[in-house]
Amino acid sequence: MAKPKVIIEDFADMLNFEPEQDTALAPVQGGITQMDFSLMEPFPNHRFKLYEGQQLADMVDSVRQFGILLPIILWHTEDGRHLILSGHNRQNAGQLAGLTKGPVIIKENLTHDEAVLIVTETNLRQRSFSDMSHSERAYCLSQHYEALKSQGKRNDLLEEIERLLNPHDSDGNSTSVQLEQKLESREKVGQEYGLSASKVGRYIKISTLIEPLIAKVDTGEIAFLAAYDLSFVESSNQQQQISDLMESDSYKVDMKKAELLRSYYETGKLTDTTMVQILSGEKTRKPKSNKPQPFKVKPMVISKYFTNEQSSKEIEDTIDKALAMYFENLNTEVVD
Repeated sequence: MAKPKVIIEDFADMLNFEPEQDTALAPVQGGITQMDFSLMEPFPNHRFKLYEGQQLADMVDSVRQFGILLPIILWHTEDGRHLILSGHNRQNAGQLAGLTKGPVIIKENLTHDEAVLIVTETNLRQRSFSDMSHSERAYCLSQHYEALKSQGKRNDLLEEIERLLNPHDSDGNSTSVQLEQKLESREKVGQEYGLSASKVGRYIKISTLIEPLIAKVDTGEIAFLAAYDLSFVESSNQQQQISDLMESDSYKVDMKKAELLRSYYETGKLTDTTMVQILSGEKTRKPKSNKPQPFKVKPMVISKYFTNEQSSKEIEDTIDKALAMYFENLNTEVVD
């Protein structure tokens, strides 16, 4: 997804919501000011990962040479805290570069939902979606969705996401007009996030996984679609059990196991025993057949007893008769 240019001074336009006159997002002291890093706090439950490796090294070098060019956006809460809405990486790079303070824009009179919108929108706009981990995408879309839902904005977008999150609630008697509206809404979801409507719904659902499980999605231990099915196990205690078993017994969760875990949970059959049976592979293992395994007679054996003129049917009949005679004689010897 392309990175659009962001005008930091005008978050109202960027976020596509207009604040009330008495709650205008006015910066303190006329705009940009300086603040000690020690006075800033990360946004609560902030799941966007800080830069690491070469990306972090490049940012630290840039800060050493040019300073922090883009101000950190802070929310001055009613209890006097300064929470970082945008700029966690800039603060971290500044500290590693030896700085003790940096440029900030302070926002006041925000609701929590408006603050979340700034956090998610700035991350969406300043970073490419392809650069984000699965957990970051899930967090971003989920938080954005909840904030918009709470504010009552973009109802067509939210109704579509709601439908994706609850596929069994869809109306089977939809008219052609309703179908057209759904298709239009899907296009809007795609334009909003640069993703298909179904992908947005899956990411939001995956955001309900507990931290240890969603971390395994980032590392590739759990595939994206398997994680989606796993997220339908809505009990956090059972999610924790799955995570613990994966750690202690090195169990893997593939698509088949995830589908079974979801099915057993939704039918009320997911117990401690069935969970182990599924994760260990016992439930997905094919039962052993009582039938003998098929085999081929080597050409060398065929040529030893038969000619090229004989058909496959003749050869098969002869082998059948020979085996019947062999086992008949074998049984006679046992009786004697």
